[in-house]
Amino acid sequence: MKVTVLTNNKNKNTSLVIAIVLLILGLFLTFDSDGMMNIVFSILGGIIILYGIYKLTRFYSLKNTLKTTDQTLLMSSIAYIFFGLIIILLSNILTNAVNVITGIWLIYTGIDKILNQRIINNGLSTPLITGIILIILGIYSIVSKNVIFVFIGIALIIYAVSEIIKYFKK
Repeated sequence: MKVTVLTNNKNKNTSLVIAIVLLILGLFLTFDSDGMMNIVFSILGGIIILYGIYKLTRFYSLKNTLKTTDQTLLMSSIAYIFFGLIIILLSNILTNAVNVITGIWLIYTGIDKILNQRIINNGLSTPLITGIILIILGIYSIVSKNVIFVFIGIALIIYAVSEIIKYFKK
């Protein structure tokens, strides 16, 4: 029995566009992970501000419609706007905090692996090597860039390149 697979050129072109977008995102994450984190925090702050503005307009529409004096909605909308502004203004500090927290987590995990490992025949073991690598990556994450995002960026680049190659092979 012969099976015929029908492909849709629109889906094929869409997969190429997605692969290119993932490639660009991977490049940014690999080579400017701190900048990407700042962008993410700025977008998050903007979304929170927009939600606060929505709640503020909702408050004024309810105030005019129902003639209410309840200020809870007004206070929460102001708090959302203020919180969003804080996230945007402190995005560099939040990015550094994420780097330090990731680094501390990697160092802790590395030390834990080293302490819990059992060296067989006094030789190097996988947990020892993994622990040392994790400690080095943790220090690098604290001092320089967020290693996790660099690895995610590398994985996205590899995936995107493989998808682009697959697209042009067909």
